Parts: sequence; C-alpha cells; structure tokens
Amino acid sequence: MFAGTGGTGVENMPSPHSKTMPQKCITCHIYKGKSEKENEPLEKGGHTFRLDDRVCLKCHEKSKDLIAEWEAKISPMIKQLRDLLDSYPDKTSKIYVSANRNYALVVADGGMGIHNPRYAQALLKHSISSLSAELWK
Repeated sequence: MFAGTGGTGVENMPSPHSKTMPQKCITCHIYKGKSEKENEPLEKGGHTFRLDDRVCLKCHEKSKDLIAEWEAKISPMIKQLRDLLDSYPDKTSKIYVSANRNYALVVADGGMGIHNPRYAQALLKHSISSLSAELWK
C-alpha cells in the first residue's frame, strides 16, 4: 500500500511519504520516542511495531484529526465494496477478481488506508464503479 502498487485498474501511486521517509515503516512503527510514563516500557513505537502517532506531529499539526478524516472516508467505501462483492453473481469474472484483489490489498494493509489514503481511495472507487456499472447492465 505504501509503495502504491499491487492493485488493478488504477495507476501506481506511491505515498507522498515514500519520498520524505527513507526508512519507510520504521519511521512510524519503530519510533524511538520516550515512554509517556516514567520507568514504563513503551506501549507503542519501539519494537512493539504499533504506530506511535507522535512521529506524525513532526509534519502534521493535527494528525489524529487527519487519521480520523481518512478513516471516515475509507471505512464506508470498504463496506460498500464488500457488500458489492458479496452480492456479485459471477465470482469468476475478471471484474470481480480485480475488485476482490483491490479490496484485499486495502484491507490486508491493516491501516484503513493510512499508509496511502489516495491510493486506497482510488482502488476502492475504481472497484465500486466497475462492479456497480456491471450490475446495472
């Protein structure tokens, strides 16, 4: 997802972060900030691989709001595509297989699109449009 590749029906779209974060995943998931509590182990960041959103604050003033905004856009699209996939009559068609691949890519990423929101939305929109158009023929 971060690399913006692997989906079908849309052009490759690397995350803008891929240019500003040379260490990729490590930048956010192995953030080496101090624990928020004195003498406590890290609950996120470090080797937990859980996102420490304090790293986002280096560039994004209101990172939690931004994350919530992305999730609010992408979550309903994931549900809509899942519903279309579930009800699609020909599960062997090229359109279904492509849409299912895009769905799996976005969901398997585990970040609700946060790793590359533009690419996630493009994949979901393309798949929703393709399945919907085919159903209305």
